[in-house]
Amino acid sequence: MMILAAMSGCAGNAASSASTRDAGPATTLHAPPGTSGVMPPPGDAEKAIRDQYAEAVRQNTASAYRLFMSRYPDHPLARDAAERLDSLVNSQR
Repeated sequence: MMILAAMSGCAGNAASSASTRDAGPATTLHAPPGTSGVMPPPGDAEKAIRDQYAEAVRQNTASAYRLFMSRYPDHPLARDAAERLDSLVNSQR
């Protein structure tokens, strides 16, 4: 008897859940597999670029400055990287 009551209770819950699902969520969540629908907010792109520039300055090599300029040719820091590269090349003469 308890099994029957438990089963009927589950069926009732499933039916009410189905009617809620049929209504559809207000927004559809498109999360990549394995994230359980929870994703961190996007990072700060400008900070990432500044961090990469800081790393190029820390390395202070022609290849580091050239790499930065090739990745971000239109970024204002690319101009600074070009100036640092010129100074570095001129100091090695």
